[in-house]
Amino acid sequence: MTHIYLDHAAATPMHPEVVSAIAEAQEVAHANPSSQHTLGRAARRLLEDARERIVAALGAAGTGVTRDRLVFTSGASEANHLALLGMTAASASVGEVFFSRRDHPSSVNAARVASRHGWRLRELALDSAGGTASAAVSAGACDGQSAGPRIVSLTLVCGQTGSIEDLPSPDNASSTLFHVDATQAVGLIPVVFRALPAATLAVAPHKFGGPRGIGALLIRGGVAIAPVQAGPQEYGLRGGTEAVPLAAGFARAIELAIADRDQAAHRVACLRDRLESRLIAAARQAGISAVVIAAGARRCPHIATIAFPGLDRQALAMAADLAGVCLATGTACASGSSEPAPALVAMGLEAEVVRGAVRLSVGRTTTEADVDQATERLALLLRR
Repeated sequence: MTHIYLDHAAATPMHPEVVSAIAEAQEVAHANPSSQHTLGRAARRLLEDARERIVAALGAAGTGVTRDRLVFTSGASEANHLALLGMTAASASVGEVFFSRRDHPSSVNAARVASRHGWRLRELALDSAGGTASAAVSAGACDGQSAGPRIVSLTLVCGQTGSIEDLPSPDNASSTLFHVDATQAVGLIPVVFRALPAATLAVAPHKFGGPRGIGALLIRGGVAIAPVQAGPQEYGLRGGTEAVPLAAGFARAIELAIADRDQAAHRVACLRDRLESRLIAAARQAGISAVVIAAGARRCPHIATIAFPGLDRQALAMAADLAGVCLATGTACASGSSEPAPALVAMGLEAEVVRGAVRLSVGRTTTEADVDQATERLALLLRR
């Protein structure tokens, strides 16, 4: 039985050109990029070339006195951790850290670690329609009433619902340090670092056809960051030998993703809409209610979270897997948990809706035939 992959929000297949870029880099960059000999210098040139290409692709400033820094990490989780703990550690005094339940667990956990060092935690409420925190941000983090420094964690695209956050304008965010997790966004919606209020931005290429095991944190020029894992590499902010071939693959992946972003986003959105409409119709025919979470909100094209009140999400996901359809009950990093998606709970949705919600996500390699075959298989499950 052919398995149909509808979990692109967790990870995407690597683009063939990315595979080639990694293999080519490995041929000439097997040396340590910190070594001073000829092969070490060759590896360093490849590493810095990849860094510059990623900086340019993300609309950051690669030159000048206040140029932005890009730190390679092991993934977006580490980038989130470095951003939030790095900014709190570099602060001259303690203040407040804002977060919401739409944030990735790595951001939420980093905020909790900061609280053990005296920082006060403030959870941002999510609206019930789209699960965004924009109203809470405007009322809390940007009101200018809080004493001391403020650091706000924001997720541009929620991995639990697909909804897009309305970020504050840069002009209204001067007194607050914003960390933006753009992991689900890059490749399908425009992300221009210098046009955002972000002090830092996290990204990982396995979400857009790149390799696993590497990510990056963009740091705006002039923003102070203290190392979490000290070492001489990566501006002294992240110790450890850099993975040059993965960095080369990262750079190629982001260039490819941005090159066809608008066309891909339109095609992926059509596939998502087709998937949603067919599943809703199949549920109706089976006498089961179904609802698309955050249907009225601005959403990234690839994520569809659908609730089937009265059904159990985990039982449905396991049955789907046996039927050859790969979907999810939440973010991949929380796949081993029996707890519901935190954002859905924070939105105030009914317990039966939360209990029956599954996430399906399509991507560049998904076809109409995949969607149609998947909905046929899932329709059989719903009728049973």
